[in-house]
Amino acid sequence: MTNVTVQVDEVDLGNEDQEQRHVANGLLADAGEAGRPAAGWVRGLAGRQTQEAHRTVLGRAADAVERACGREVVPGGEGQLDEELAYDLGSGVVTGSPLAAALPELAAGERVAPAAVCAPAAAMPGVVLGDLERELPVLAATMDAAVEAGRAVTPGGPDVQSPTP
Repeated sequence: MTNVTVQVDEVDLGNEDQEQRHVANGLLADAGEAGRPAAGWVRGLAGRQTQEAHRTVLGRAADAVERACGREVVPGGEGQLDEELAYDLGSGVVTGSPLAAALPELAAGERVAPAAVCAPAAAMPGVVLGDLERELPVLAATMDAAVEAGRAVTPGGPDVQSPTP
């Protein structure tokens, strides 16, 4: 009788573990789903730039968003971004390349939104060290809201920065 109870308990624990993995996989898929359109939007900003250096910085940021929301979120991992990925998600999304003569050609709202996309993307790998079920959906929703706010800004409006300083 004891053996039966132990076996049932082990099976129950296995089912709970499978359910937790299923939930975690769903959350990870949702994070990736948030990262892809966010990265696509940042790539759109990159494509509008007249200066190649800014196109490069924003393109690298887009790639970093996609990667940080996908394969960098590893349950059981260290929760750290490598130095290059962290750099690509940094202030360059707002200030552009230091090699360019001026700031990227972005409206004021477009300057805020990429930073609001990159910050949660950079934080996503770290949620594996905390409460994945609580934190990951909030970060994904924040990215979605940032993209929505950035898209609401009319490109070419009166507050778009010109290519001069």
